[in-house]
Amino acid sequence: RTFYLQGLSRADSAAWYSDIQASAGGRGNALRDQQLSRADIPIIVDSCIAFITQYGLRHEGIYRKNGAKSRIKVLMEEFRRDARNVKLRISDNFIEDVTDVLKRFFRELEDPIFTLELHPQWKEAAGTS
Repeated sequence: RTFYLQGLSRADSAAWYSDIQASAGGRGNALRDQQLSRADIPIIVDSCIAFITQYGLRHEGIYRKNGAKSRIKVLMEEFRRDARNVKLRISDNFIEDVTDVLKRFFRELEDPIFTLELHPQWKEAAGTS
C-alpha cells in the first residue's frame, strides 16, 4: 500500500515524514515493535536468513565465528532505524557479521522465543541432554 501525505509547507511535510519514520522503525526489543515482512516475519530475520542462505551455507562454522563488533553495531542500528531499506550485499557485508546480527537480535528480544519454561522440551526435541 502507498499513502500520500502533503503538508501545508515543506517543514510540515518534513515533520510528518520524520514522525512516520520514527514510528515505523523497529526500535524496541519486543517482537511487536519490529517491522514485518509480508509473511509477518521481522525484516531483520528475513533479510539475514536470506543472505545467509544465499552466501553462507558453504562456510564452515558460520554461527560459531564472530564478526567485527563495529560492523555489527552499525548494521543493528541500520535495521533498527529502517529495516526495510537495509540491503545486505556480499560486496558490502561479511557472513559472520550478518550471523552475529541475527544471533544478537534473538538474544536481545524482550520476550525470548526459547523460554526457560520450555527449555527441557527444546533440549529433548534436539536430542541433547
